[in-house]
Amino acid sequence: MTDIRLSPSGPIIGKATSPGAGARLRLTEATSVMGGSQAIPSVPDVISPDGFGVPNPLVLTLDAPKQALHYRANLSLDVNDSSTSPGGEVVLYLDVSLDGGTTYTNRARNAHTINSTTTGVEGRPMQVWLPLTLGTDLGINDATPPASIKLRARANKTLGSALTVSSLATSNGGSPVSGLNGTIHMELEECL
Repeated sequence: MTDIRLSPSGPIIGKATSPGAGARLRLTEATSVMGGSQAIPSVPDVISPDGFGVPNPLVLTLDAPKQALHYRANLSLDVNDSSTSPGGEVVLYLDVSLDGGTTYTNRARNAHTINSTTTGVEGRPMQVWLPLTLGTDLGINDATPPASIKLRARANKTLGSALTVSSLATSNGGSPVSGLNGTIHMELEECL
């Protein structure tokens, strides 16, 4: 058997002796956390299993974070625009807390446009990512280690009127699709 190379002159692909930088150590995630279709507010508000404007935000937690490790996170969801006026915009946010959820700092945000049509609902997936970030850059200090790192997500509409988040496992026409988990996914990872 011939060893596989990355290119004719590149290194041989072999078995790694240890995990490399960016290798995942721990992961916590939630999928399809919101019931039905929920209206997106005009003011940034936390995503919860009950939608927006309620006191129980969805929070992902990893205990005992370390300053020398890296952390990354993402949120993806589907947004529908059912108005007949074009020009909707949604902003997604990822916030991190190191004090048990008392104070959150925004670490990533992303704006997405969506345009409805006169013939029906326009839907599209939207995402925001917190790229691989060193623990010290998030404020983690091993001399006074936080008990946990917490992640929450927020969203708001900056343009448009009939914008909703949908977590339903449905097709484009709204028919149920078997075997799907829904269209909201949020995760927090600890990496080397």
